[in-house]
Amino acid sequence: MTERWPAVHRSVFAKLVVIMLSMAFILVGLVAGFFIHFVNPLVGASVHRVLGDYTRRLAAEAPGPEQARRMAGRLAVQIRYEGPQGSWTTDDTLPSIGEVANTHGMFDPAWGGSRYLVAAPQGGQYLFAWEFGRRTRTAHDRLLMMLLTLMTAVFCAAYFVMTRALRPLRALQDGVQRLSAGDLDVVIENRTRDEFGSLTAAFNLMAARVKERVKARDQLLVDVSHELRSPLTRLKVALALLPDSPKRTQAESDAAEMEALIAGLLEFERLRDPRTLHTAPVDLAALAREAAAPYEDGAPPVRVSAVPDEIVVAADADGLRTVLRNLLDNAVKYALPGGAPVELSLRREGEAVVLRVKDDGPGIPEEDLPRIFEPFFRVDRSRSRKTGGYGLGLGICKRIVEAHGGRIEAANNPGRGASLTVTLPAR
Repeated sequence: MTERWPAVHRSVFAKLVVIMLSMAFILVGLVAGFFIHFVNPLVGASVHRVLGDYTRRLAAEAPGPEQARRMAGRLAVQIRYEGPQGSWTTDDTLPSIGEVANTHGMFDPAWGGSRYLVAAPQGGQYLFAWEFGRRTRTAHDRLLMMLLTLMTAVFCAAYFVMTRALRPLRALQDGVQRLSAGDLDVVIENRTRDEFGSLTAAFNLMAARVKERVKARDQLLVDVSHELRSPLTRLKVALALLPDSPKRTQAESDAAEMEALIAGLLEFERLRDPRTLHTAPVDLAALAREAAAPYEDGAPPVRVSAVPDEIVVAADADGLRTVLRNLLDNAVKYALPGGAPVELSLRREGEAVVLRVKDDGPGIPEEDLPRIFEPFFRVDRSRSRKTGGYGLGLGICKRIVEAHGGRIEAANNPGRGASLTVTLPAR
């Protein structure tokens, strides 16, 4: 699958999400640290002093059991008394005064309240256990949950906003990939008026100009090819009237070569329109064996391997013959002396048919692999007569294969040589 979501370290969207999350955690950490190390100690000390003073005032009133119960309901405080007047409590879960005195603790984490021991006016001691700590912790918990909920809501909203804001960037990425793959009709819909909108408009303008220039180049090749036919025909007639001689033979050979080049150019441009193909059920296995037959006794020979008895595809038979002939010509042409035979294989893979031509030649330089199917491109930069050709054969193969809805790929073999693979949709 084409990678729709790039790696995190290369994705602007992922970086923005990481930055947003980092800022959220840092903000929460700062707020928590501020409360833990600054607000809570100051507020806790102040509350402790106020509660201590208030507790002593309540104890000075020497409340009895009934009055203590009313205080407990009104002030959220539980009271225990132990002394000459007896022993009573408003909450049986409160520890005894002796236990509290032995622990010297003013705060009980298990019970969740602040505790104060105060001498009673009539003798004995009061234990006041305020529920302030428990309620404060409950408030803190609720505040934390509310803060986390708000953070989640803000994160989801920011995620949605960033997704929409970066949608033009993803469209641009898809457009660049399509344009680099040769789709000159790519146009990206522009829905924004921000910087991304300006970038999208610039990309569409660039793609349109590239398309115009490529069309102008192709049309120039077609026009020149057509214009060259007339003088070439007159030249051939003039050569036919000359007496036989080595120079005449050489001139006729040059004229034939020029005629082949013109025919190749016109064929290359004709294949730009898939409607020029005449598709019908074709036995690709039979075509493969037919194309390999003239090379069986060559040097190197062509060996047909792993070709089933029949594989029927909907295709243009003449177009596939051209593809097979060009691929086999290239494989034989660039074969090394004494090398292994050229291998032609054909198999079905799911809903596709895969045809591969494998040679034992020098291979293709890695830097040339992306350009191997460009018109007029040749690995041999010298363009000598020894290797021949004009660099149109593989370009024509690519046009024919893509017109059938397939693809053609070139790759170097693990050991030596290269393989050209054609993948066509099965019938």
